[in-house]
Amino acid sequence: MTTKLLPLLALPILFLASCGGPSTPTAPSAVGSNITSALPTPVNTIKDAGSQSRSSEEQAVFEQLNAARATGRTCGSKFMPAAPAVTWNGYLAAAAKTHAEDMAAKGYFGHKSPDGRTPSMRAEAAGYTGWTEIGENIAAGYTVRDVIQGWLDSPSHCETLMDPALKEVGMSYVYKPGSKFGTYWVQDFGTR
Repeated sequence: MTTKLLPLLALPILFLASCGGPSTPTAPSAVGSNITSALPTPVNTIKDAGSQSRSSEEQAVFEQLNAARATGRTCGSKFMPAAPAVTWNGYLAAAAKTHAEDMAAKGYFGHKSPDGRTPSMRAEAAGYTGWTEIGENIAAGYTVRDVIQGWLDSPSHCETLMDPALKEVGMSYVYKPGSKFGTYWVQDFGTR
């Protein structure tokens, strides 16, 4: 697998991370991010998309995501042309939910779980197999109205969000009163 490192912006109250961030947020800080690409592997002949259920918050952000992808934009200093809409994938959503719940329960913020699990490991464990590319954006402390804009304002998140090579997405929103950040978002992208 190859890894592309991209810069990251972490805000004092609202935190974002794009694949590869630290296990504990500090603000402001710069951390690495990546999109994982697998070597060509046989792709499943049946591309089951898993459960299509999602919360109203996840549906709203899914719609905002595809609206954002429909317009070309500059991510940092890199222009990203409009990208095709992504489709919902229930396996990626299950991986995202597991990670968001884990961060809320254990009080950490990062792409790597305390037990060492990475975005690609979580996606495969949730049933997303035969992938060729995996990307992940995470955020904490954001609302439904501002999470997409937060990702768009960060060059590395924006590039992941606008990447035309990423075809499917699953995301999760977790609100846990009394937790470190209150709200946790995980947006898992993939291509099979």
